[in-house]
Amino acid sequence: MSAFAAKKIDSVVRGVQFGLQTYVFSGIGLPQESILEVVIKSMVDSGLGECDLFAPLVTPAELSARTQSREEAARWRMSVSLDYFRAIRKKFNDAGIEIYGLSGFPGSTEEELNRTYEIAEAFGARLVTLGVTLSAAKRIVPLAEKRNFRVGIQGRPDMSVTNPDIIAKPENFEEAVSLSRSYWMSLDVGDATGGGYDSLKFVEEHHDRIALIYLKDRRKDRLSVPWGEGDTPLREILRLIRDRKYPIRCYVDCDYKTADRPADVKRSFEFAKAALA
Repeated sequence: MSAFAAKKIDSVVRGVQFGLQTYVFSGIGLPQESILEVVIKSMVDSGLGECDLFAPLVTPAELSARTQSREEAARWRMSVSLDYFRAIRKKFNDAGIEIYGLSGFPGSTEEELNRTYEIAEAFGARLVTLGVTLSAAKRIVPLAEKRNFRVGIQGRPDMSVTNPDIIAKPENFEEAVSLSRSYWMSLDVGDATGGGYDSLKFVEEHHDRIALIYLKDRRKDRLSVPWGEGDTPLREILRLIRDRKYPIRCYVDCDYKTADRPADVKRSFEFAKAALA
């Protein structure tokens, strides 16, 4: 491994740390056995030095190819050697990429959460994002506080949700992060815009408890589109973070249909750099 390859890619732009939500490479027909290589090459080509690693991308091809139940996937996660995940970490690190966050792993029971943290440690991650309900967030506070991680609460931002247990509205996010010093927000500003939020106002009012923003563009009718074609105030959010020097990581996200996701990632990051120029 050369010294050049080991050096982390610098993807800080005007004081804003950028990265990639690797979820963008799921569900678009890529072969499971080579998907991580595609992710790494895309990040190197785009100049992104950090990522939030989406759990299904690390599932072995032979397991992913089967119609697996949640229980089957859970058994694999609990039994596989942590060296499996350390080897994946090495692939990213050798390319100059840090796995900063981990998302898509379950964490609603003590057993699942403890294993998720073990996997996060193997990856070298510092943030674990959990998509949990409010009741689950309350229940796992003691477990979360035992570990030296930030927990990113990823709700489902939608102003029309009526179930009080779903973390969807601003007051739900506020209640969730008030439960623990370990709890922060991992906010998808595209989902928020599609869900009826003023996402710029939300970022301004809650910047002190937002760890990570997933940047994607959605219209108010919830349709995801290429950056700059929707209603999400991406430029304004990025400039707010730059100008106020908020320590919020900004990760490229895009989930619209595509024939070339690496090109989408590169185009999105170029949009962000232009917005901050």
